[in-house]
Amino acid sequence: MAGDRLKIVQAIFTAGFAGSERIAAELCNGLAEKHDVLLLVADDCDKDPNRSILSYISPRVQVRRVPKFLRMPRVVLEVLRAKASVYHGHLGRAVGYAKFLPGSIKRVATWHMGRPVETVGLDGVSLISEWQKTLLPSRRGRVEARVIPNWVSEFRKPSLERVAALRAECGFGPDDFVFGFVGRPSPRKKLATALEAFLKWNRPDARFLIVGAGPEVGRHAGFSADDPRIRYLGHRPDALDLYAVMDCLVVPSREEPFGLVAIEAMRAGCRLIVHNSHGLADIAATNPEIDAIDTTNPDELVAALERAYRLRGVAPRYDMTLYAPDARVADVEAFYRDLLTARNRARRKAMP
Repeated sequence: MAGDRLKIVQAIFTAGFAGSERIAAELCNGLAEKHDVLLLVADDCDKDPNRSILSYISPRVQVRRVPKFLRMPRVVLEVLRAKASVYHGHLGRAVGYAKFLPGSIKRVATWHMGRPVETVGLDGVSLISEWQKTLLPSRRGRVEARVIPNWVSEFRKPSLERVAALRAECGFGPDDFVFGFVGRPSPRKKLATALEAFLKWNRPDARFLIVGAGPEVGRHAGFSADDPRIRYLGHRPDALDLYAVMDCLVVPSREEPFGLVAIEAMRAGCRLIVHNSHGLADIAATNPEIDAIDTTNPDELVAALERAYRLRGVAPRYDMTLYAPDARVADVEAFYRDLLTARNRARRKAMP
């Protein structure tokens, strides 16, 4: 069975493209190298074509759009038509639909969230960070749980000429020290906390770059309008290139289930200041060069900005072993096979 080609259905019914969609896409692409993978998505998942999971899906992956009307029975029908041995849901309804599938199919969910894990209708739960073990119910029957951290594939760093052009676009000089924020500016991300500390620190040759669009755009755009050292770019399809402009990424969010931007920044060679809790604390636990602090304390955040500034020119060294794409995709496949093996063992035990 170890070498069998599996038929796998992945499902995610969201619009936009953030960390959960990124991991779902990378998992589909990785599994499709050796298995038959069908991805079920919302029929309007590409209403913003610049922020759609479809832009990141390998041609090896089959894709089906599932309308919202009667979505649950349509999902069941698609899974049965695919003759899938594994159904893997990501977020909300995609996870909830698992309970309507027959028990002959192994039903798995990746728990991308920070709320208590719901195990009804599931055979397995993939946790993205160690701290999520605290979210598991005390009684979950035979539902297996396994920690498989998120990951980021290698990406090509931009040329020096490209970096110089991006800095010029932002209005930054070659000697400016650039802090950055990447993500959706929303109340949960606490970007205002970082900007307030930056303004309090008040270093004349430091800059702050904001990349991402979200519900607090107007508020943060106001910071950049008031101070030319703060540059707001909004959503950018070349966000990965922009890490090369930054000397240090600041992640002040206090409730990150994982913190994928931190892994992106590590791959790009940026220094990191993060809030010391949840998934970010787990990442920092194996990488002591990450400055993990209480970002709710303005003085601590100001001191962290100063520490990063004093280390300018010193490249951080990170251990990326836990975030190797091939190894983590292999972990997911091994999880599927363990669940399938347990099912076959139970069948044999039930035989007269």
